[in-house]
Amino acid sequence: MDRRRFVRVCASSAAILAAGIRVARAGGFTDFPRVRLTDTSGTPLKASQLQGGEAYVFYYPYRGLPCFLIKLGDSASAPEELSADWGSYTWPGGVGKEKKIVSYVAVCSHQLAYPDKASTVIYYSSGQTELVGKSSVIVCCAHASVFDPRAGGKRLHGEATEPIAAVRLEYDLADDGLYATGLAGTQLVERFFKVHRRRLIEEYGAGVYREPVENAAAAIPLSKHTESIGAC
Repeated sequence: MDRRRFVRVCASSAAILAAGIRVARAGGFTDFPRVRLTDTSGTPLKASQLQGGEAYVFYYPYRGLPCFLIKLGDSASAPEELSADWGSYTWPGGVGKEKKIVSYVAVCSHQLAYPDKASTVIYYSSGQTELVGKSSVIVCCAHASVFDPRAGGKRLHGEATEPIAAVRLEYDLADDGLYATGLAGTQLVERFFKVHRRRLIEEYGAGVYREPVENAAAAIPLSKHTESIGAC
């Protein structure tokens, strides 16, 4: 990394620390800078335009951390109390006019599978999956783990024992806009960066994968983000 990039990364990281690495009042989420979700052209996404057949992928709050944006077929549950090995927290529920829009870090809480550009074994299934006989779930085929995005990402099946980490969303009724504002489970993020460090350096460059996302994050359907999607 050259000196200018190093200084920029350090300054951005300091800004994130100043702006938001702190536990929010509502439910044990860690605040990060508020980032608007857009399409790939930079046009702000409207909640009413989201399609429900698959997850969208965006990166937040770091350039190398993939997240799922999902429009459920039904409204999400009311706020859900969840617990993980790092503590308890309250998932605030879905957003949008019908409370159908949710977001999660696209990293399995078991062995940290994630969608890269070539392939993925973790995905959102809007149809019924044989693993649990249920539709609208997040599935990781690495070890048959299934998570419920309607209920804060809690584990339903498989070798995972922890929920999938939730991303906190904010909905702007005035313009139908969506923003990411924080995460539950930053410990999982640190594990992810440690385990996949070499792959992330190869894809992004040394230190680049940990650069903060600023102002806007583009969301793209998983089928356009990743060449091969596994199914189980």
